Order: sequence, then structure tokens, then C-alpha cells
Amino acid sequence: MDLESYLEQQKAIVDAEIMKVIPRESRLRNLYGAQWEFIEQGGKRWRPALCILVNRALGGGQGDVLPYAAAIELVHNFSLIHDDIEDGDRSRRGKPTVWVTHGIPKAINIGDNLLNKAYESAARLEGEGVPADRVLWCMRLLCGSTITLSEGQAMEMDFLDRWDVTEDEYMDMVWRKTGILVSAAVAGGAYLAGASETVIERMMEYGKLIGPAFQIVDDVLNVSGDYSRYLKEIGGDIKEGKKTLMVIHLLENARPDEAERVRAILGTSRRRTSEGDCRYVLSLMDKHGSVEYARRAAESRVSGAMRKLEALPPCEEREMLRALTKFLVRRDY
Repeated sequence: MDLESYLEQQKAIVDAEIMKVIPRESRLRNLYGAQWEFIEQGGKRWRPALCILVNRALGGGQGDVLPYAAAIELVHNFSLIHDDIEDGDRSRRGKPTVWVTHGIPKAINIGDNLLNKAYESAARLEGEGVPADRVLWCMRLLCGSTITLSEGQAMEMDFLDRWDVTEDEYMDMVWRKTGILVSAAVAGGAYLAGASETVIERMMEYGKLIGPAFQIVDDVLNVSGDYSRYLKEIGGDIKEGKKTLMVIHLLENARPDEAERVRAILGTSRRRTSEGDCRYVLSLMDKHGSVEYARRAAESRVSGAMRKLEALPPCEEREMLRALTKFLVRRDY
């Protein structure tokens, strides 16, 4: 089975699992209806797919990992809804963001409930025959991951007020904001299959590499992607003044007058940043090789992530994991 077909198959399976904790039909349309509206707007469910693939590669049964895999997807969707509120993004997956459609108060409640539904889903592991101590381990991993995720978001927002953000700080932030949920997915899948501590640690390390690589590529697409494929506002990160790896590289390599104007543009409010400002910053990124630098940084992490997958036994699932890993950093959307 090719990767696209596999992801579509797993998407249907994961959505059926989510339905066990979020009702399709409810009089609370501004809560559960809005959640399904957002979940079904898009997304490939690749995080739960990673969880399931690792579990299957290690001999686990799909039934006893699905509640946890679905929980990973729900945490991800919760984070997107709150992230859009914090960033002021008005478009995601080609549609108005939840806060634009429903207002900020309802959007906060929709996101908060999704997070609690994630914990409810993970707790369902016990009903699948998973011993209570193993369920607790997974709950602790999931809870710790959401805490780390929010720390990464806090770091990114703090960066908005600084011009001295280093590459190491960026990598620490992006590991927390994006990588931790990938680590939780693959480590949890390994744990539920009865893997050794060494294999579980290798999976955590895989997430530390591929999660940041995915985010770096997402940052690149945000400034240079095709909206018809990317389905998010092009240049939104520049308008928000985000200190991406490309911005950090640019400020370190631009002429003083160029860097001064870049700082002025990034320091301007979203509403007052023009498309011409965005094009200027992007032209400098191209001139100084910042986009290519970011792409190389992502590719180097992919190579490391591939080596971590060697901790898994040779099998069809491992090859699918390799294909999915490559897709995450070579995609155009």
C-alpha cells in the first residue's frame, strides 16, 4: 500500500476512535459540532499514524493502541485552535479559523474541551485490556507532553519581544512546541507494544529530530509556499514577527541597513505589515541563503531520525515509517 492510501485508511480508523469520545450528534453544536467541523477540515492524522506504525512494527495489536493514538490527534487539534487565537491567524486549512467563525470565548472552550477529550480517550486504554499501571504511564507521558508543548508556545511568544534569539534557543523552542507530541506518539506506541527502555528512548529521540524538521519546513512553506496547496496565509509568520530559523539566520548575515529594516518590519503590528514588506523580507532570505539554510537544517535532522528507526525490526511498517518521515520534510503543503 502506498503512503497516501495508508494515511487515508488510518485517518478513517482514527476518526472512528475519536467518535467514541466526541459525539457526532449533539445539541451542543457550538462545542461538539464545532470540534468535528474543525477536525474534518483537513489534516492527515500523521501523528497517530506514527504511533500505530511503531506499535505494529514492534508486534503490538492495533486495538490496544488506538485510544492513545486518537488522544495524540486531539491534543494536536487543541493546540492548533489555541495557537490561532494567540497568533491572530484568520485562516487554517483553507477555512476561517475557529475563533473567527465562533468568536474567541467559544473557541477557547472548544479547545479546552478537546484537551480534556484527549485525556478521556487515553484513559479508554484500560477498557481495551491495558493494565492500569501501563495506562497511568501513558497518561503521564501525554500530560507531560502538553505541558512541554505549552512551554514551547510560551517561548515562541517571548521571542516576539527579543532580537537576540539564537539558533539553539529556536531549536529548544520548536522541539517543545512541535517535537514533543511526535515523541509522545512514537514512544507511547512503542511502550504499548512492550518495547524495551532502549527502544522507547530511541523513539523519543526520533521525535526530537523529526518534529523540529517538520516545523522548519512549515516555516519555509509559510513564506514561500503555494497557498492552493499550503492552505494557510503565506507570510503570516513575517506579519506576526516570529523569530523562525530563517529570520535568525537572516539577521546574522544581512547588512546592517538590511537588518535594521527587517527588524522594523517584524516589529510592526500584523495589520500594518504590507505584502510589500513581506516580499522584501523574503527577497533578503533568498539573497542571503536563509531559506536554503533552513531546508538543509531540516534534511540533516531527517537523516538522524532515519537512524533512530533502525531500533525497530525490519518490517513493512518500518519501511512505511521511513516513507512517512521523508514525506514530512519534502512536502509542499
